[in-house]
Amino acid sequence: MHSGPPPGAQPGGYPGAQPGPYGGMPHAGFPQPGMPPAGMPPGGMPPGGAWQGGVPGYAPPMQWTPVQPLRGLATAVSILLGVVAAIDVLSAIAFFRRASLFGDLRDGRLFAFSEADDADDLVEASLGLLGFGALATAIVFMIWFHRARSNTEAWYAPQATMSKGWAIGGWFIPLANYVIPMIVANDTWKRSDPQPAGPMGRPASKALLWAWWIVFGLSGILFSISFGVRETKEDVEDGEVSYLDYIDGGETGDNLAGVSSLLRIAAAVLAILVVQKITKWQSQRLGLEPVGPIAYAPGMPPGGPGFPAPQPGGLYPGSHPGSQPGHYPGSQPGSQPGAQPGAQPGWGGQQPPPAPPTQGPDLHKH
Repeated sequence: MHSGPPPGAQPGGYPGAQPGPYGGMPHAGFPQPGMPPAGMPPGGMPPGGAWQGGVPGYAPPMQWTPVQPLRGLATAVSILLGVVAAIDVLSAIAFFRRASLFGDLRDGRLFAFSEADDADDLVEASLGLLGFGALATAIVFMIWFHRARSNTEAWYAPQATMSKGWAIGGWFIPLANYVIPMIVANDTWKRSDPQPAGPMGRPASKALLWAWWIVFGLSGILFSISFGVRETKEDVEDGEVSYLDYIDGGETGDNLAGVSSLLRIAAAVLAILVVQKITKWQSQRLGLEPVGPIAYAPGMPPGGPGFPAPQPGGLYPGSHPGSQPGHYPGSQPGSQPGAQPGAQPGWGGQQPPPAPPTQGPDLHKH
């Protein structure tokens, strides 16, 4: 057993972790792995998690919440999504080619029977490949999806609408699978975003998230409709539909399926961007990647490492009259539970969390 952190470990962080995003000061939105201000159990910190709470007057007693890595799964999901997108290129070509043959048949243009057979074979081959690719991608994506949602339990974040179990279960409920996964994705997005954790931080836009879900949903709806508009050869032979209706249905169905394939290509690209974005945010939350500039709320000028500039007299914009210099917007003197006389300014009468220890915990304790 070692008495100190492994080589390369930063005080109060994982090995190789970047300094804190606000000039090294710990913040409730950014758990400091290995740096609990109080209540560390004997033997130090187990690897792979984050501490919650432990700041008197701000949070309940500290507890350990495990965090699982996302980077490897995110890479696997991105590769599989790229493979599915490539298969969809073949699928779009196959459907549009066969749709053109249906059009030639309706207009009385001649073509060889071998062309029709080749078109059918290409459609069947692309659908078979797409089935295998989509199944493998769905399995890995749902593992990543559930892990990403579970990780958000390890830090302070906005309240979730649905529990983490719906990250998997929501995909298997007919019709509801067009709604529930998006709710979970929205929870994961807003709870992973590190910007709101900073003072005056503004949440990132959800345009990318919504674009992915809308395009993905439309592709699935069009693909289902493409099968519903077709007529079968058996119906033609039984006299239930005309041969012309069979041709028109086949052409319309193949064109819709081709458009669905193009939408799935776009959805795959957008999904890769969403996966990489959330994965990067969670790495920043854990201090494994540096945090970029904070996006401030409207009317809040930056002033220092992650804090807005105070107004004349030392008050932050929006402070209540009578606030002490350095108080956050909306704070009142001594308004926080557990306020102590002589507290440092900037914490609403509450002492800030202590600085990281000079010697990290034992990461090799089992």
